[in-house]
Amino acid sequence: MNKLYFVRNFFVPAAFFSFFSNLLYLSPMVYAMSLFSRVVPTHNEEILWLLTFQLLIATMIMSALEVVRSRILLSANNAIDALLAPYVLNKMLQGASSPENNPYSYALNDLRTVRSFLTGGGIIQAFDVPWLPIYMILLFLMNPVLFVLVSSSAAIMIALAVANEYLTQKPLAEASGASRVASRFVDSAMANAEVVNAMGMGASITRRWALLNDRVISLQTRSSSRAGIIGGGTKFMRQFVQSLGMGAGAYIMLTDPKFSTAYMLAGGILFGRCLAPLEYLINGWKNVIEVRSAYSRLNDFFKKSKDDQPLMMELPPPTGQLSLEHVTFGIRATNKVIIKDVSFTLSAGEFLGVVGPSASGKSSLARLLVNVWKPMQGVIRMDGSNTGDWPVDRLGRHLGYLPQDIELFSGSIADNIARLDQPDSEKVIAAATLAGLHEIILRMPHGYDTQIGEGGMVLSGGQRQRLGLARAVYGNPKILVLDEPNASLDTAGEQALAEALVKLKQAGKTTIIITHNPNFLKHVDKLLVMQNGEAAAFGPKELVLAQIPHAATPQAQVAA
Repeated sequence: MNKLYFVRNFFVPAAFFSFFSNLLYLSPMVYAMSLFSRVVPTHNEEILWLLTFQLLIATMIMSALEVVRSRILLSANNAIDALLAPYVLNKMLQGASSPENNPYSYALNDLRTVRSFLTGGGIIQAFDVPWLPIYMILLFLMNPVLFVLVSSSAAIMIALAVANEYLTQKPLAEASGASRVASRFVDSAMANAEVVNAMGMGASITRRWALLNDRVISLQTRSSSRAGIIGGGTKFMRQFVQSLGMGAGAYIMLTDPKFSTAYMLAGGILFGRCLAPLEYLINGWKNVIEVRSAYSRLNDFFKKSKDDQPLMMELPPPTGQLSLEHVTFGIRATNKVIIKDVSFTLSAGEFLGVVGPSASGKSSLARLLVNVWKPMQGVIRMDGSNTGDWPVDRLGRHLGYLPQDIELFSGSIADNIARLDQPDSEKVIAAATLAGLHEIILRMPHGYDTQIGEGGMVLSGGQRQRLGLARAVYGNPKILVLDEPNASLDTAGEQALAEALVKLKQAGKTTIIITHNPNFLKHVDKLLVMQNGEAAAFGPKELVLAQIPHAATPQAQVAA
């Protein structure tokens, strides 16, 4: 997103109104000076009422400008959220499926932090800072002594700000990182609450979290203590200097007859206006550091996201032909290669069975096939087109994926089958029927409108598995990847799955099934044997079974 859009449409107008608002902030000073120069010497009530009326008009206009500026910043807040938040969330989702460490899991929080600063008190104080030289020039015109005094005070306060930066930056950064670690630990514990409660791990979880949280509190206490000392010194400086300004004004009056009481009062007002932004900066230094860090992370995020695919011409629906050309995949952080130079081709409508021992790369291959992971080398093609070049939303319409771990969303059964899109009744029922779930759903209290709760908590494991299959086949995708689709099924569920596989084959769907159960390999056309991330064998099922030793493929041995 172009930064100039927000600068031009929101922050420049806000700065424009801030200019006139700060200009009108001088009206109380002008009013005070006019009282002592025009009203007190002449005892003219008419001038007093006129000046008071002018002050009223000026302050009303100033208040109106403040309202307009706040509305502009509110619009900026809404625009940032509407234009950037969906993009950030989409990139977070893509990053969350990566096997690498995901640096953007808190990108929405960073966006919220920056947005709050840019549309709140922080940016308003930033608009006031350019007026500091103007106020100082006015003080110089009144008397150079006032200028020297406020300059010296500003220098001391800036030095305090630098000290604040030096003393709090490192502990604040460490506290922020430790807080994220503690939050992730809590998220993990909540996601595994059943295991934690079933095996009495609650005390251990609490103890482990307390250690992480103690580190956060220690770091925050250290930084807050230092910041408090600096903040106290800053408040002392402002209060003392503002009062000292009045004293300096009185001293000047004693030595300079031209320096009147009006100048003394005006100087006191200007002193406060000069020092207020600096005090805000120092007292809110923790927020400034957090905003700066959040902006830096977001800036890196947007830079790394510039490699988005350009809009490509809409291709015709694929027929289901799939090919892998020397595909290799690994985790860069650990230099671990998971998939090694795998190549094979499936014609449209072919059934492929993938077998092999645990940790042989089967599930990793499944994630590559559905474009969740990207190959480090090689290409995966669908009807000759590189799947990595497809926009994710377009490609997803032609793919069905049933992972080992079924994750469902809070909502109705229909919502989950329809992939959280607006449910098409005919397609939802067709998908549920194919998965052998239609009759089960009809017996539920509200049928397809039954709310399944967070993660499908009201459903059994087998029902969640079938619902995942229905979601995979919803919308008539051309390519299906089923990873251990029978993992949570009972005998009736496995029979329904076997019937669904027959129907998929009859419908001409290109299907890849990963399984340890040989009963689901009866109808496959081709067999892929994975060992240590490599394709140990690939080809027609009968040929593979004849070539590979029985000891290598116990699943295929039974299937034969």
